Amino acid sequence: MARRARTLARIDHLDRPARLAAGIVLAMVCTVGCAPTGDPGTPAPQRSGPVYPTAGAGDGDPSPTGELPGGDDHDDGAPAAPPSAGQAAPVAAAFAAAWARPDLPAEAWWRGIAVVCDEGFARALRTVEPARVPATRVTGRPVAKRAPKGGAAVYEVATDAGTLTVTLAGVGGRWVVTGNDFIRSVSR
Repeated sequence: MARRARTLARIDHLDRPARLAAGIVLAMVCTVGCAPTGDPGTPAPQRSGPVYPTAGAGDGDPSPTGELPGGDDHDDGAPAAPPSAGQAAPVAAAFAAAWARPDLPAEAWWRGIAVVCDEGFARALRTVEPARVPATRVTGRPVAKRAPKGGAAVYEVATDAGTLTVTLAGVGGRWVVTGNDFIRSVSR
């Protein structure tokens, strides 16, 4: 702060255009300290992991971008047949049952859920600490919040601690989980 005051005192005697130029340079010098450190283009490190990631769960989209996972224009083979709508609910149920296991070590918990997840979402779930998952068991069957259609589906599954929302997408001829959300129930 004192350094800035000395600099301002030095430019006080300058004419108006020179003061304007000096002010711009001073502003640029002051903002240099606000720039992130590290290599340009390198993403900032993640400070903490989520308890239950919510990629695409709240808006009904199968992914945050709205694009179906695995549906890019770089596929070399013929597109896989869309999965049967009847296969979506069992995948949501399997995810919910594996997710509601806070008693498991992190690696065992992750292996249990990763088999029904999209690859990217499975990577995101690696950051979850299972002991922080509030539910310990599933108490109801999956209920379609968005019925399987167009390669996307959303189900709600009741647990002993609240409602788990599971977002699915049809990828490679099968249903995979692409996101989840959890709303705690209010106890009386």
